[in-house]
Amino acid sequence: MEIKAKARELGFSLCRILPVERAPHGEFFAAWLRRGNAADMHYLARQAEERLEPGRLVGDGGSTFRSLIVLGTDYFQGALDPAIVNDPSRGLIAAFAWGGDYHEILKPRLYDLDAFVRTLSGRTTFGRCFVDTGPVLERDWAQRAGLGFTGKNCCVINPSLGSWLFLATMLVPEALEADAPIDAEADAAGADGAWTPAAILDGVPARAHFGAWTVADDAGAEDTGTCGRCDRCLVACPTDAFVGPFHLDARRCISYWTIETQAAIPRALRARFGNRIFGCDICQEVCPWNRGRAALADAIAGRVAPPLLEGFASDTPYWLEEEAFHARFRRTPVTRAKRAGMLRNVCVALGNWGSPDAVDALGLALRDASPIARGHAAWALGRIASPVRQGAGARLANRDDRDIGGGNGRGIGDGSGGDFGGRRGRGGGFDPGRIATTAAIVLLTEALRVETDVEARLEMRDALARAGTGTT
Repeated sequence: MEIKAKARELGFSLCRILPVERAPHGEFFAAWLRRGNAADMHYLARQAEERLEPGRLVGDGGSTFRSLIVLGTDYFQGALDPAIVNDPSRGLIAAFAWGGDYHEILKPRLYDLDAFVRTLSGRTTFGRCFVDTGPVLERDWAQRAGLGFTGKNCCVINPSLGSWLFLATMLVPEALEADAPIDAEADAAGADGAWTPAAILDGVPARAHFGAWTVADDAGAEDTGTCGRCDRCLVACPTDAFVGPFHLDARRCISYWTIETQAAIPRALRARFGNRIFGCDICQEVCPWNRGRAALADAIAGRVAPPLLEGFASDTPYWLEEEAFHARFRRTPVTRAKRAGMLRNVCVALGNWGSPDAVDALGLALRDASPIARGHAAWALGRIASPVRQGAGARLANRDDRDIGGGNGRGIGDGSGGDFGGRRGRGGGFDPGRIATTAAIVLLTEALRVETDVEARLEMRDALARAGTGTT
């Protein structure tokens, strides 16, 4: 079909066409919202009826839309080396944000595709194009159209491409030749029975088998998509964000907290974030459908998994200064989290790293304009200063001089040694753990003395208490 060929020419990996109808799982989505699982993503509740029934949306001049073009783009660039992923001194950015802002990339392609459809039909009005910014349930339509099936991790999974997909949709008034829609419910063969939306909302067994979907490509070749009894994604989630298969609670999701909100991250979740500073791919990384794809080039790794301390250096202060932040992440999805939000995320990662090397950077964060960032810097210093963490530092006691610093405002790694750099541990060597504790306590005490934000003061007091009791 000409439209699908044009879509591939424009760079889309998948293209299917549906008649405009009511969303197959719209009622489940509405119930999910009512449970508060969207947290403060209130935009998801806007134009609620249009989300459930896109035929309610109107085009130029009040035109009615008859066809929905559903598109997918493979964004997988490669897998990071496990040594980088497991290096706590680096910050991990979700794969969808490794390149430019996908909205800016995909929207022009959609406009070009709409222009092509207009040349075929003679239409003079414009279609409506969406890249996860409008009242359209893209994942529901992607499954209905046959781009893939919905996995237990709520991602659309294509049997050939996996789940690394950007989704886009376009509503047009032409009654285009439609593809055969995929059944809303799976083929029940081998399934453990029919599961109602209400049961899924309440949480069903992770290893339950929900059946399979038959997915056909443009050439008519069919493939079967199913999660079977696999529960890798649900088990691997470090924050237990999945109530069960197909049911994600955003209030516990790393991606939600590191991207969608500027609020304080709940203390009970922070230690579980590890070094993930923007989004999270864990539930996709462990999925068997995503196996066997190429590794990422080393040259890209420094950009997508930056050293956490790099953004505090005097020549690259992108965690601390707005201009440097936008220069570093301009026209990428990372700007959605804003600089203060990213500094908050980085402070959590530094606290989880727990290295004395992070004290100077956190001292700089304690003086940031954002009270949320200051509070998270205090939390991280409390973890580093805890006597529980000193055991690791004491084992480094006989190493050479280390630039630990002590809140004197000098640049990271400038060789100044800081106010506490001359204290020696047992055996005549330096004890980074003790030095870090002393430095962190001084920084927190000084910051508390001038802090005016109530929540930040609470974080600082709690951090000082933890430094004294040894809890982390």
